[in-house]
Order: sequence, then structure tokens, then C-alpha cells
Amino acid sequence: MEAGLPIKVLLPFVIAILMFGIGMSLTLGNFVSLKSAPKAAVLGLLNMFVLFPLLAFVLAWALDLPPHLGIGLVLLAACPSGSTSNLFTYLARGDVALSITLTAVSKTLPVLTIPLYVGLASLIFAGEERSLSLRFADISERIAVVVLLPTAAGMALRHFQSGWAQRIRPYVTRIGVVLLIALIAALVWRERNTLPGMMLAAGPATLALCLLGVACAYLTATLFRLADEQRITLILEICIQSGGTAIAIAAGILGSPALAIPAAVYSLIMYLVATMIVVGKRLRSAAPEAARDSLSG
Repeated sequence: MEAGLPIKVLLPFVIAILMFGIGMSLTLGNFVSLKSAPKAAVLGLLNMFVLFPLLAFVLAWALDLPPHLGIGLVLLAACPSGSTSNLFTYLARGDVALSITLTAVSKTLPVLTIPLYVGLASLIFAGEERSLSLRFADISERIAVVVLLPTAAGMALRHFQSGWAQRIRPYVTRIGVVLLIALIAALVWRERNTLPGMMLAAGPATLALCLLGVACAYLTATLFRLADEQRITLILEICIQSGGTAIAIAAGILGSPALAIPAAVYSLIMYLVATMIVVGKRLRSAAPEAARDSLSG
């Protein structure tokens, strides 16, 4: 499962457009919870970029996954949280400010985490698969060009030309999203005969990663006595990963679409799990409210 020339050329360009849009969306206000709720913010980032990738390594080893699935699982875990985590946090009556902070910070850290973790996973799991031998320096260079520089350019434009940046950002983001969807759809269509089997093979590992990540976030938040709103926020930030980023990086930057299979499967699973979490949280919150209403009535 190799990326064709159009995918290799166009996907990095599309990623750069999206990261430029993300850079224009970042302001100091996005990072407010680092100061107002430092314990929750630091604990959330540790869950997202230390414990979650560690779970991916353990699962890839314990389940003896094929190299492309093992490395792809680690790539997924090293990516930022999905922006829809803010919406799910709001629906679950969590700490939306904390969610926005964690999501914003998570957009900047993969410049370090993806080369580090994917390079290490390649050393551990690639074996004889020379096409999956990914060196830290090579990954870092590609990520810096396609992710770091456009993000920094977007942030600089927002800082020096705020009004103009806010006007063009929605259009830049929409163009990037449409192009990304089109390219991923083309890739899926090209691999339509082999994709179902590969997705079935990745299913147990991705489901286990999602559930164990949620459990880990719950346990650490409880252990450190975070407020209920902060705990549900950490859970959802772990649960909802940016599968699109992982798919784009796998196919466009790393040149190996097979690494995107875990992200594609996880993207389906995470919304089901997140919805169940939100419904459970709202039902649990509704019970005391109903009891208070009956007593007051």
C-alpha cells in the first residue's frame, strides 16, 4: 500500500494549508488554563503525550501487530487531539476552557512527539520492512517543513495582521478541509479492495487503545483529585484524536498510507465511545438535579 505521486505531492501541501489555518486560530487566550488550572492542564498533557503513546507501544507489542499497524497505532497516539473534543466537552458539561487549552497546546507538540515516537516505533517494530524504517532526523525535517513552519507563519500573521488573519482564516481552513477529504477519499477508493481486511485487523487494537486511554485519564484525574468537570475534559481529550492529521502525515509526509489504517479505524470508534461518555455523564448529572427538583416541589 504505497502512496502514489499525486498523494505524495499534494497531501503535504494540504497539510501545510491546514496548519497555516490552525496557526491563525491560536492566541494567548487559548492557553489561559495553563495559568488558571495548571495541575489539570499538565496532567492532561501527560496523559495525551506520555501515557497514551506508551499504551500504543504496549498494545502493538502485546498484540504482536504487523509493522505497519504497530507504527500506525503509535503515530495516531502521537497526534494532537481532535478539535471536536471542545464540542463534546461542552455537551458533557466539562471544563471548556481547559479543553480549548489542551487542544491548542496539542497542536504544537506533535512537531516533537511524532518524530520521537514514530522513529522509536520504527526501530522496534519495522523489522525487515525497510520501507517502514523511518529515521528521527528525516521525520523531524519533514514535520518541521510541513507542520511547524506553516503554523508559525499563521501565528505570526495573526499577531501582526490580526484583522486580515481572522478574515481569511475560515476560507483557508475550508479549502484545506475540502482538499484533505478529497485526497483521502481518492486514497480509500484506490485501496478499496485491500482496505476492509486491514481495517478489520486494526479494529481490536484501536478499540483497546481508546478504552484504555479513557480509563487511564479517569484514573489519573481521580488520583490527583481533579474536579468532575476537569476529569470529563481529560477523558474526552484522550478519546478524541485527530485521525485526519495521522492519515495525512502517514500518506503525505511519511509516504506510507498503510500507517494510516489504525487512524482510520480509530476515527470511527472514538465518536461512538465519546457519545456514550457524554450520554452517561449527562444522565449521571441529571439524577441529582431531578432529586433536588422533587424535594423542592
